[in-house]
Amino acid sequence: MSERLYLFLPLGDHPLANGFLAGEQLEQEEPRFPLDAYVCLDCGLIQVDDNVPAGYFRHYVYIPSTSDQMNEHFAVLADLVADRFLPARDGLTVDIGCNDGLFLGHLLARGGRTLGIDPATNIAELARARGIPVINEYFTPEIAEDVRRKHGVASVVVSTNTFHHIGDLDPFTEGVAILLAEDGVFVVEVPHALDIVELNQFDGIYHEHVSQLTVKSFVDHFRRHGLDVVEIQPLPVHGGSLRVFARPENGDGTPSSVTAWIGKERERGLFEQGTYDAFRQRVEQNREDLLELLHELKGRGSRIVGYGASARGNTLLNYGRIGPDLLDYIVDRNALKHGLYSPGMHIPVHGVERLLDDRPDYVLLVAWNFADEIVRQQDEYRRLGGRFIVPIPEPRMVEESAELDPLARRG
Repeated sequence: MSERLYLFLPLGDHPLANGFLAGEQLEQEEPRFPLDAYVCLDCGLIQVDDNVPAGYFRHYVYIPSTSDQMNEHFAVLADLVADRFLPARDGLTVDIGCNDGLFLGHLLARGGRTLGIDPATNIAELARARGIPVINEYFTPEIAEDVRRKHGVASVVVSTNTFHHIGDLDPFTEGVAILLAEDGVFVVEVPHALDIVELNQFDGIYHEHVSQLTVKSFVDHFRRHGLDVVEIQPLPVHGGSLRVFARPENGDGTPSSVTAWIGKERERGLFEQGTYDAFRQRVEQNREDLLELLHELKGRGSRIVGYGASARGNTLLNYGRIGPDLLDYIVDRNALKHGLYSPGMHIPVHGVERLLDDRPDYVLLVAWNFADEIVRQQDEYRRLGGRFIVPIPEPRMVEESAELDPLARRG
């Protein structure tokens, strides 16, 4: 275990990012926890203290199916998995953190044999409604042994946007190693720490995201559990992510393409303290610039609302202390959040149809990582004079979707 941990980004005390509140809860005391981001300067792993209480994920409010981008993304992933790793139709694919079954639903449509594992009871029911069998539990080595006995080994284990939610990765990865066939593959998707740092994506840091990973941290961690990282694919989703492929070790070691990624992380300074000091300064400047812009617009009498009642958005709102005095409300396509209030700042959440009914002057794209999709969907609002504000990498007004890609803005 490395002792080279550096506290580089103290974001203050925050509520849990998906802890949306009903109206009757607003007068109750709301738990808050320090949101302090540390980095391991040996492997570049970004970490926060695990303050998520036991059972927190039993009821969850995030689902990917409300996003057109995620529907397309998981359809492509299902094609990739089926074509490359499931030559026989009876090969089992297990999705850990299957959520509402969006990915497995695409794979099932191709004739794949599927099994989901997810602790959220309300979300698991949505997956079952798609015809997907779901084990409604947290994934452990014991669950892995049980699945192996009842269903056989897995040709593919998938974990998308889940791995970095795990407080203790060792038993989780031990379970994956138990579950995988000797020639099986583990496919993980997570945000990349490189994009978080270089593109000022501090809002990706919250208590549910216990870690933000690098290729180096994946290689080091998987090696301890008899897995080799064999391939890396960069992805545009969530503002910049990695798709990591790992297999049971066979003596071949780490491919040169993977070590090249580690070299890139080293060249870009992910193992140097100065990189994170500069990041903190940019984050602090971002907060000042965004607040200045919002206050200036409000001072002119403009009405501003938010789009996207996202978990990462609540890091942005709570860090900036952006509340109902600046944003009248937030709209979101996810009906599970309608009628609730954002954690910490207590901004009401409504359906997206309210934009055209109400026609506010500006929309702050709180869920900026889906900005291109949102602007396309809200073309009528824009045509009627509405304007959008993107807060990250730096606060700015946008007119067209072509201006929105954060990865394209990297110098």
